[in-house]
Amino acid sequence: MKRTFVLAAALAAAASSTLGADSAPGDRTAREVGRPPMHERMRAAHQACQQVADRGACMRERMCADAADPARCRAEAEDRHKRMLSRMDERQAMHEACTGKRGEELLRCLGEQRRAQRGRNRG
Repeated sequence: MKRTFVLAAALAAAASSTLGADSAPGDRTAREVGRPPMHERMRAAHQACQQVADRGACMRERMCADAADPARCRAEAEDRHKRMLSRMDERQAMHEACTGKRGEELLRCLGEQRRAQRGRNRG
């Protein structure tokens, strides 16, 4: 019993030292360092835009206000928005094509629709 406990403690210590080896405090990437300030800006923009009618535009303006190049930030946000709307339309069309199907038949239909959609996007 005592040996089992010692062995378990040794394994736990080895595992914790191995897991912590990859994430040294000075080893953070630029993306990880920039996350907390971005999250704070996002939280503030979300709070400020809760009661606004066009919340998407409000969020874009708030998030891009502090950017190094606000015009570029707004243009990229608009492009992302257009891509998202396009993907939503494609997804809705896929589901409409598979209306009335359930279970495996629905999964098969959606897979076929997705493959056909990819072919249209590449060509």
